[in-house]
Amino acid sequence: MSTPAMKPLTEILATMEYGPSPESTAEAQAWLDHHQRRFGLFIDNQWSTPGKLFASRNPADDTALAELTQASGDDIDRAVAAARRAQPGWAALSGHARARALYALARLIQKHARLFAVLETLDNGKPIRETRDIDIPLAARHFYHHAGWAQLLASEFADYRAVGVVGQIVPWNFPLLMLAWKIAPALACGNTVVFKPAEFTSLSALLFAELCQQAQLPPGVVNIITGDGAVGEAMVTHPGIDKLAFTGSTEVGRLIRRATAGSGKKLSLELRQIAVHRVRGCRPRCRRRRAGRQHLVQPGPGLLRRFAAAGAGVGGAALSRQSSRAHGPLDRRLAAGQVHRHRRAG
Repeated sequence: MSTPAMKPLTEILATMEYGPSPESTAEAQAWLDHHQRRFGLFIDNQWSTPGKLFASRNPADDTALAELTQASGDDIDRAVAAARRAQPGWAALSGHARARALYALARLIQKHARLFAVLETLDNGKPIRETRDIDIPLAARHFYHHAGWAQLLASEFADYRAVGVVGQIVPWNFPLLMLAWKIAPALACGNTVVFKPAEFTSLSALLFAELCQQAQLPPGVVNIITGDGAVGEAMVTHPGIDKLAFTGSTEVGRLIRRATAGSGKKLSLELRQIAVHRVRGCRPRCRRRRAGRQHLVQPGPGLLRRFAAAGAGVGGAALSRQSSRAHGPLDRRLAAGQVHRHRRAG
């Protein structure tokens, strides 16, 4: 077989063209196929039979990845009851015993880091460079970090006690990393959790549920349920949840605060908003929480034309629409990719 002729170096340098460098999706697709692309809920260390289903789609090309279960009120009751049963025994363990479980989860995330990275890129649409090099390694580090704190609780926080059952709700932009931010400290302190990922980006959390089984966490310590905003609303008003940890919009945060007023529930709210900080002798400065959306799209042709007209670009070379090609998020070299459709706001 003859080798294709290489273009002259002068032509390569003139056009600066390069071919795609996609990350393989084989392992992630095999994992989805192993589950027949249908998922139930993870409650009490067991998978439920899939119920009412909704689709999880790849935002880069709108292909269906899997079907997930819309949790019902009875499902939420079962998850909370499982967490309640497990909590006294989990809190009674020594900090070193809980740390062993967190260390095991951290090592398993590292072991399956490439699978997590590709699966999250398929499900979320962010570039593989961000999931592979930032989100997944940071998620593992958070479990390592809080495993260390679990061993120090008795000496550093001797007068503190676990809250109980914690309900946790996160948005779509950092699926596994936000899971780590929520679940790792809760488990370190002796709490059990009912975790709800975003409706459209739940696959990372479902893969994490399998790691909980592999790490031999006691049944009921981690429960993962999927569904839309109605599931989150039912968690907010559930009397069996002692604390709510929510990351999302300011509007929903206000609704949660109103719904829980007078209930005795503890709240942790991380809300998307512009925060104005006034410092004596300084002008106000505004800071917007990074939502990650800027990594999902390329500049539009109108913006590119304005750059080209101004002669902007590296080394004075003007940008053009032709030189700014859209690439899929699985290209290993790129920090931005294309999306087929926008995620639902919220």
